[in-house]
Amino acid sequence: MNLTVADHIAEGREVLVRAAKLSSEGSTLAQREAKALRDAQAMKSEALMGVVDRIREHACPSCGCFTLLPHNGRAFCINRHCAPAGTQRRWDFRDLAFIGPGTPKKVCVTEAERPPRDVMDKNRLLPFFTQTGRPMSGTTLDRLVKLYGLPHWPNPLGRSHLYSLSDVATAHAVHMANKGTGDCTATSQRPPCTGLADLFFTAAEHPTERETAKKLCGACPLKQVCLETAMARSEHYQFGIAGGLTARERRQLLSPSRRRKTSPTP
Repeated sequence: MNLTVADHIAEGREVLVRAAKLSSEGSTLAQREAKALRDAQAMKSEALMGVVDRIREHACPSCGCFTLLPHNGRAFCINRHCAPAGTQRRWDFRDLAFIGPGTPKKVCVTEAERPPRDVMDKNRLLPFFTQTGRPMSGTTLDRLVKLYGLPHWPNPLGRSHLYSLSDVATAHAVHMANKGTGDCTATSQRPPCTGLADLFFTAAEHPTERETAKKLCGACPLKQVCLETAMARSEHYQFGIAGGLTARERRQLLSPSRRRKTSPTP
């Protein structure tokens, strides 16, 4: 018997028991958590069978685009405009189900003479969006290209043009939101750190990643709240970047007496 499948079945039973207990609490938050657990387990089951429709139908919790792909038990957003260059937002299935879709902010357009790595022709673009449950016709694609001034490049293999998947995806999400349809209008904008836990906590001490994270913090409306929450912790629990400051910078803001009081005993 496949041990992966056996482990998944055992985990599924535990998840269903937990979800049932949460549902019995009756609170809105508990009901939402229970639904997220069930949805996540369903996504894991389908992913084991090679079925990704349920995951593809979710909009990215940050950019609101239907550009999520599963890999190794997590959902990755492949929209180049979603995260800073060199990074990629990702969520485990439970978080994806619990957070919900983000709101598309604006149409992003690639400013480059050379085609980016995610260019596709119509024959690949249209099926990509069909798999998300938000299909796009060739006529709609042509209209979005003209409406938002999306760039295109010659296709060396034929007469059709090549378009950036990220450009088309952002235009698609914004257009749907402006029409008042789809999941994109369901929630408010997310903090810019959404889905970038690795950047802010794991690799935040490297110079390049540190500056990228700080730049994102600078434009966040929750920056002060985030900093105050982090500062409420003891020196021992200061890690990663929060409120635009590194763990070391936050430790320096603690008073000497508080440092002695909150430092762990050897």
